[in-house]
Amino acid sequence: MIRTMRFIFLVVAATLLLASCAKDPSWDVDVRTPLFSTELGMNDLIADSLLQSNADSSLTFVFDYDLFSITTDSFVSLPDSLYYVHFAIPFGITAPPGTLIMQKTESKYYNLDGALLTEMRIKSGTLSISAYNYVGDDAYIEYSLDNSILNGSPVTISGTIPSYPVTGEYLETDFDVSGMFLDLRASYMHCNSLKSTLKIYANPLATSPVVINYNDSIDILVEFKDIVIDYARGYFGRHEIVASGNDDFSYISDLGIDYLDMDNIDMNITLENYLGVDASFTMNLLSGTGNTQVALNSPWIGKTINLSRATEAPPYSGIVTPSTKTLDFSTANVAEFFENLPTLVNYDISGTMNPLGNISTGNDFVYYGQGLKAHIHAEIPLNIAFSGLQLRDTLDYTLTKTDAWVNSSELYLTIGNGFPLAATFKIYLTDASGIVIDSIIPDNEIASGQVDASGKVIAPSITQLKLILDASQTAHLYDGVQAIVEARLNTGGTSGQQVKFYPYYKLSVLATGLFNLYLE
Repeated sequence: MIRTMRFIFLVVAATLLLASCAKDPSWDVDVRTPLFSTELGMNDLIADSLLQSNADSSLTFVFDYDLFSITTDSFVSLPDSLYYVHFAIPFGITAPPGTLIMQKTESKYYNLDGALLTEMRIKSGTLSISAYNYVGDDAYIEYSLDNSILNGSPVTISGTIPSYPVTGEYLETDFDVSGMFLDLRASYMHCNSLKSTLKIYANPLATSPVVINYNDSIDILVEFKDIVIDYARGYFGRHEIVASGNDDFSYISDLGIDYLDMDNIDMNITLENYLGVDASFTMNLLSGTGNTQVALNSPWIGKTINLSRATEAPPYSGIVTPSTKTLDFSTANVAEFFENLPTLVNYDISGTMNPLGNISTGNDFVYYGQGLKAHIHAEIPLNIAFSGLQLRDTLDYTLTKTDAWVNSSELYLTIGNGFPLAATFKIYLTDASGIVIDSIIPDNEIASGQVDASGKVIAPSITQLKLILDASQTAHLYDGVQAIVEARLNTGGTSGQQVKFYPYYKLSVLATGLFNLYLE
């Protein structure tokens, strides 16, 4: 809505006239020019996507707010450290280049905090190897994760380990395992298991047999780093769920108001379970921090809520249908909650995942980004009373300087108020850095629009103001590049003076300037 009005002083004629009048050394010239104009409506206050028209064309403020989300990484994970070996040579040998010195295959079971996982797919992350070689020559290693599949084959990492006593260097390498699938049933437990094979070779690039002394050793550490799980299946265990926090709530504070009176608010909280896991939990607290602390007193607060597991059709497809439950909060003190002008929402949630144990017989599942979610949906009819509702717009403008001295200026404002509310407003001038350098604040209150018997605006009121700007304000008007127009609307701040809002309600501002030039 930013409009730019360029003002160019044309002083050529005045200058020529001055030059032709030898007896008169100066002239005063009055120049009138438009500066900027704007229209401020409901879409400057609330995004169009959050406004809904009612049957009578009045507006309802509709918003959705994500309350909390408990996702995959809260209860499904892989161990960081996968494999460590300290291999010491039990006797001295001399080995031809490339000789296989050691090979070891093992399946290892990992304790995953009560989870018994059978399958997993990795969305992103790396497999990292750090290896120190205390032999007097380089060594070559191969590490394979035998129960993995990536691009049709098990993940295998290989590399040369420099001789640390000779070079002071060691091997450190990372392998991208994004997209890797793991079959975790490799051990006797048939879950939580990784099978790996390690091979160590004498330096294949050596030009003579490699001498390996008694008790020479190699240390190898294999780790997962920055693993993000794309999919997991198995039994996730019985876990306690705890979620609490204080999150920003800008919907009301963005209105800029300092008083609010409303009623007939519809509000509900929808719980969605995208996990292939049953859950039960309790909302211990849901409150808002604004002028004071207001806690919602719905019957749902403190009550145990059960959510069945999500369904996947067909199995392994990733097409998940969540189980949902909608909690009606309309009978709670939601009007008091919003009238408190909350800037923070505070919540405290506790519960249990798999409260009945392994009833899925190892078929719990989860996909990346999915979990337990809760969001608030509220519909507030814009039939409200308030004080200090703020409309704001930023406008570019340009005043071109000349050699003439600006002696004084007058600012003329034509204001059309199409709201059924009185208005006051301010104009802030900012420089190229966005810093406010001056303000223009009319004393006059702008009358509300003309309304019919139902309080609906049938015609805007028109107010014309003339403001005298002193030399400092005039200079700042020239120095500025933007004007911030800020209007505040009031119903008087008294309960019962509620008004409806309609999409065509507007407040228009046209600013023109009369500048007195002193030419020498």
